[in-house]
Amino acid sequence: MDVGNNIKIIAGQQWNFNNGVAKHFDKHVKLSVPLYEEGHELICYLSDFFLKDNAICYEIGSSTGTLINKLYMRHHPKHNIRFIGIEPVQEMVDLAKEKNNNIEFLVENIEDTKLEPSNLIIGYYFLQFIPIIERGAVIQKIYDSLLPGGGFIIFEKELSIDPKINKLISSCYMKFKAAHGFSAEEILSKQLSLEGMMVTNTHSENTRLLSHAGFSHIATIMRYGEFNGYLCFKY
Repeated sequence: MDVGNNIKIIAGQQWNFNNGVAKHFDKHVKLSVPLYEEGHELICYLSDFFLKDNAICYEIGSSTGTLINKLYMRHHPKHNIRFIGIEPVQEMVDLAKEKNNNIEFLVENIEDTKLEPSNLIIGYYFLQFIPIIERGAVIQKIYDSLLPGGGFIIFEKELSIDPKINKLISSCYMKFKAAHGFSAEEILSKQLSLEGMMVTNTHSENTRLLSHAGFSHIATIMRYGEFNGYLCFKY
């Protein structure tokens, strides 16, 4: 199955980030996710409030390192500041290191990662790929690792609980992808390949996970249809 941008999935198999996806990933995701680069820009602006001298910044699911590299370029002149990407796909990390070899990368799943005390953690569309049973523990790990005053920025695709609204929003997303050059066959193939691989939460499920972990300040900072970005503070 062809899902666009020279990414092919063997018929009957699920989407995954291995098997040559990395070299096409940046182009594919920019065309697939609304406000993708604008989200990066907003995160960079917000990072100014959290990243000072002696700070640690994590990105969970750092893929080819595009976002964490932008953060590095913005803040690296500061004293003793570290940027750490967590990404389980070696092909992605190899490309990320080509962009910037000064960033640390952990080739592992967030479920297995021991996080150091940190000031800012970013998850740009990662939780939807974590098994549901593990999500609470992952968000708790993030909260526990943040220092007081630290921030967690998370962007996720979400499911509306209202079936009528969900139908309209889903249709708009299909039109968005078509307008960005994907054929009807590619859109359907990608949707089918993600079944069981990407499981989206509702807005209330995500906010409940964040609140239960301990975040008391949670706000939407960017939204486009199904795509929602949150800023969360630890006090």
